[in-house]
Amino acid sequence: MGYRILADENVEQATINYLRKLGHDVEWVGDVEELDLGADDRAIATYGRETNRLVLTQDDDFFTQFDIEDTAGILFQKDQTLSAREVGDVVHELSEHIDQSDVTLEYVSRNWL
Repeated sequence: MGYRILADENVEQATINYLRKLGHDVEWVGDVEELDLGADDRAIATYGRETNRLVLTQDDDFFTQFDIEDTAGILFQKDQTLSAREVGDVVHELSEHIDQSDVTLEYVSRNWL
């Protein structure tokens, strides 16, 4: 089963498209009327929690600046050299092993296991 994801503004559109192709329900911050580009991280985390969406981001502020419990969960793309396909494949693989409700902080990287 796919994840419900809120992609931060730094997530490539190709990654979003690929995740959707893999069956994930993905919203991009820039398309969310309540948020839009440049939205405060706390507002993004709150929206994610209220809509039960994991935040996919390259921004470590989501777990260094405030309590991770204020989110529905974080998918942190630690390695910014990953291609859209690699990010999508890692997130998809995670979804096959970890239920969305069990995600607090997962690192999206080549060696995620």
